[in-house]
Amino acid sequence: MQVARPCPADVPLCKPGHRPQIVTTTGAPSGHQLGAPCPPLIHIECHQCQLATVPSPSLAIAELRWTDPTKAELLISISHLARARADVLARLAAVAAPQAA
Repeated sequence: MQVARPCPADVPLCKPGHRPQIVTTTGAPSGHQLGAPCPPLIHIECHQCQLATVPSPSLAIAELRWTDPTKAELLISISHLARARADVLARLAAVAAPQAA
């Protein structure tokens, strides 16, 4: 499930007149390993630019990726969000796996 809300006024716009949103995605994507961690992931997206940040469990990191020009490589096409989310969750599961053993 996804819940979107407007970015606060202190988060800069990508372009004048655009309305980027903070999006929180909950629930596991199809193919997600049973029992693997699946925290809510947050990204910022602009449908007019068709860009989004790579999802993160942290709102602060999502905002940094959106506002810091040196993090431009962490902006992706909205069409790649599902794949990026699955990649982030797989990395989180790999980090948690050694701790569970």
